[in-house]
Amino acid sequence: MSASVAAQNEASLPTARDVPLGPLAGMDVPLWKAATGAVLHLSAECRAFRVPPQRAGVSLRVPDRGSMADVPEPGGCQSCPNPFPDYYTEARHLLSRMEELRKLDDRLVAGHDLDAYCGVLAFSMHGLGGRDPKDAHRLLRKPLAALAAARDQVAARHAGAYRGGEATEELLMIGTASLLHTDFHRRRPGKFRLPWQEAWEEICEEALDAQELENPSSDQIRYDYRHGFDQWCEKWLTALMDLSPAEQHARPSPVAARWARAHDVLERAIKRDLQDQPWAVRLADRLHHTGRGLVAGIAASMAEPVVVAYDGREVIDLPWLAQEILWVQYPGGVRQAGRSQHRLTALPRLFTLLDSLSRRSLDVIADTDWHDSPAVYQEAIDNVPKAAFSPDAYCWWNTNAAGRLPHLLVMARTEAASARRQAQRTQAPWR
Repeated sequence: MSASVAAQNEASLPTARDVPLGPLAGMDVPLWKAATGAVLHLSAECRAFRVPPQRAGVSLRVPDRGSMADVPEPGGCQSCPNPFPDYYTEARHLLSRMEELRKLDDRLVAGHDLDAYCGVLAFSMHGLGGRDPKDAHRLLRKPLAALAAARDQVAARHAGAYRGGEATEELLMIGTASLLHTDFHRRRPGKFRLPWQEAWEEICEEALDAQELENPSSDQIRYDYRHGFDQWCEKWLTALMDLSPAEQHARPSPVAARWARAHDVLERAIKRDLQDQPWAVRLADRLHHTGRGLVAGIAASMAEPVVVAYDGREVIDLPWLAQEILWVQYPGGVRQAGRSQHRLTALPRLFTLLDSLSRRSLDVIADTDWHDSPAVYQEAIDNVPKAAFSPDAYCWWNTNAAGRLPHLLVMARTEAASARRQAQRTQAPWR
């Protein structure tokens, strides 16, 4: 990204200059200090004082005009009671949120960073202590609105790099690794872990047998690969799921960078456990190659789309920020109910398998050969009765009121097809 574009992006983000002084204007806060100390305090009631304090020769003065950028930092003691009105605390919280968004934008400008983009998507506009933005001080509502608009602009500006193509492949990789990780930790290994475990154990057994043939007189105790398998597998899968910035360097894509990172993590773990045996690198290479084939095979076999209903009060067993990118790549209909966003859309079948055994946040409505637009799903979910989204209802798609979802979806498709035909007749009435 050019320097001029980066400067334009920076200028579009709100700063302390956009936050008014409000009731802080003209305040003159006397500073205090101990008789023999140099640390300045905002309050004579500070618990750090062992003896009665004395006035310092200076005060903290807020200008009569300007913005929060002109408010001097208190400095000195960090445990003093706050002498400012509540507006100061609210404004400082807003400034910290502005700085947080700026850092996320800087990370996105620097290169591919799925964690940062998911952070922008999940960037909430809550006030101090999680309060509703509507309860903010009236003078802070405008900069709050500017911050919300800036968040949307940052998300839109970088959306192209996180939709479709390699971004979809990266998300499928994360989803498959999460599926294996969940299957791995169940009390009884599931159908996805068994072939994985059998393949890895066979490779470990062959490697250890070969090592014993090379050194038949060695008195070294045979390594218990079954003990190491659990740790190696978990580290490898965690490296694939990790949303931290991918170490791309000379890598051609974020997916390639994730594979390289997982291999490096696995190789370090095996070298540590096998005490740098010369065949440890070959073992890591074979295990990585086998694991890569299994992950790619599962992702490819589970990529066909199905129509799903999602309950926004629950979570999918993905790294939680990855859920945000999931809805960017697979948009559909959204129904707001309280603070929850319920959805109707089409997802690869892989993600329907990520529900835990104790809860279900997704329900497969139908297999689909349709290529529905988000407008179709929006029409269908808008026609679901309001009672289905009651806070007392567990999983809105499981209620009697929402039981007609397949019918509503067919109706929405029919209406969309009729609208397209009408538009075609309008543009070309001779057809």
